[in-house]
Amino acid sequence: MEALSEEQRSSLAMFREVTGNARDEQASFQIMKSCGWNVEQALQLHFATEHDPMPAADPHPAGGGLTSGPMAAPLLGGGSSGSAGRGGGAAADGYAGQAQDQAGQAQDQGYGSGLIGWIGRGIKSIAASMLSILCTFIFGPGGNPLSGGHASGPALTSALTSSYGSQLVLPQFHDGTFSAALAAARRDLKLLVVYLHSEHARYAQSFCTDVLSNEMIRATLDEGFVLWGGDVARREAHQVAQMIHARQFPSFCVLLPASVEEIRVIGHLHGQIQPDAVSALLAACLEEMETHRSEIVAQQVQHVEDRYLRQEQDREYQEALEMDRKLEEERRAVEQKEAEERRQAEEQLRLEREALAKQEAQVQQLQERRRAAAAALPAPSAEAKARIALRLPAGQRVNRSFCATDTLADVYGWADCLAFLPENEGKGIEIPPRFVLKTSFPVQELVEKSRTVDDLKLAGTQILLAELEDDD
Repeated sequence: MEALSEEQRSSLAMFREVTGNARDEQASFQIMKSCGWNVEQALQLHFATEHDPMPAADPHPAGGGLTSGPMAAPLLGGGSSGSAGRGGGAAADGYAGQAQDQAGQAQDQGYGSGLIGWIGRGIKSIAASMLSILCTFIFGPGGNPLSGGHASGPALTSALTSSYGSQLVLPQFHDGTFSAALAAARRDLKLLVVYLHSEHARYAQSFCTDVLSNEMIRATLDEGFVLWGGDVARREAHQVAQMIHARQFPSFCVLLPASVEEIRVIGHLHGQIQPDAVSALLAACLEEMETHRSEIVAQQVQHVEDRYLRQEQDREYQEALEMDRKLEEERRAVEQKEAEERRQAEEQLRLEREALAKQEAQVQQLQERRRAAAAALPAPSAEAKARIALRLPAGQRVNRSFCATDTLADVYGWADCLAFLPENEGKGIEIPPRFVLKTSFPVQELVEKSRTVDDLKLAGTQILLAELEDDD
């Protein structure tokens, strides 16, 4: 087999998918190549030359009836229903949409160039025209491709009546996507019937005119089922065909939407379908449905309870998160308060240390100044006859003689540095940084420092040294 382009491989896969792998890969390649890689022409040629097409391996019985096991085995479990159920009308990787885009485009791949290629293309065009005329003569003009927004509903009814006669009275198709039909069947506790149509199928017309138009079958479908249909040339219907393993058309399938996550195939007919087989299938499915209705209700109740439980768990989780958030905020507030208190304490300690250091520096400076003043203080002269006694705050007494002309400032200077005078060393005398001199009786502060000792009559008196408190 020669190398194929991506578009040719896609067309070949689409042809084999629709025909149910009725031909092997080499035969499918030959028929596609002979039709210029036109999928529609290849399908017409396939159905014209295959008198009794059979699917390669259909897991469901061709004659219909219920599949084995109670209400059949689950078709979709877990999340598998999303591929063709919940995602019915969405764009997905499939071949049905590609078939519509590729239809009518003749591919000249595989032929030689030049004169031989021109002759080959001419023969191909004539053969395609003859095959089209032959298929039209055998199968009739065929129906128009479905149009409209949905594969099911009025669009399908209109297409079928346009193809097979306006006198057809068809059952009511669900107007919406496949996933919407599933939801409706689940909500109404009904079975979902899926009709997959192909305008190239041999028995499509007889099924529409003899089965779907049957008054009893139509009434049964309208009253007891949700009916959804689609043309397999459309992407959504093609995906549904893959989901239910439909390999031959027309396909008539009964589904039980047991839950959101589970869909069961409980009956399947395809190919040449008789009204009696459809009636028997629908009756058996309804009877089986009644026996399992309680199961479906229980599943729905369980689903509601599970949803309520999840909501309660979500609410409790949100409350726990809110509580954790409040606790975290309180913890942060406490940490911030403690950090602020530590900062304030550290700041207070720093200020105290700075004040103490400043005070010590001031004391050191004062002592240096007094020591210098003591060194510069002259000894009493011979004229110093006015003896003054000074009583200190600690009770010590010191004496010194002054001249009558010495001022009160000289007495303050002596009192300020007397602790550093040689005659007072070792006596433990301490002079406050700030002080005032007072007379003992009557008590009077001596503040006129420019007046002399004689003017103040301090000779032979005892004065007091009192500490002054700081202004702050």
